[in-house]
Amino acid sequence: MKSPLVGAEIVEQIAEREGVDPIDLDVLLYDVIDPDALEALTNGTGDRQTQAILRVEFTYYGYAVTVDGNGKVSIDEQPTEAKTDESSRKESETTDQA
Repeated sequence: MKSPLVGAEIVEQIAEREGVDPIDLDVLLYDVIDPDALEALTNGTGDRQTQAILRVEFTYYGYAVTVDGNGKVSIDEQPTEAKTDESSRKESETTDQA
């Protein structure tokens, strides 16, 4: 039994988190990373040592996506820099005014 394609798994997991059908995501995975290249890196045909250390990380649809050499996909919430910067700026302004 062949495992699902890594790209398809990424899209499905993110669509599930967003509560939409995978075809309804308005940013294509291909716009962010080449799914064929990602599949080639993780399809198990390389040597085991290279696969053990391989790790591909990128941001897609606001999520931090990590794929290891065995094709295991991890998706985490991506902190929004704008929110972090804005809250830091507000704290600074409050401190300056005091």
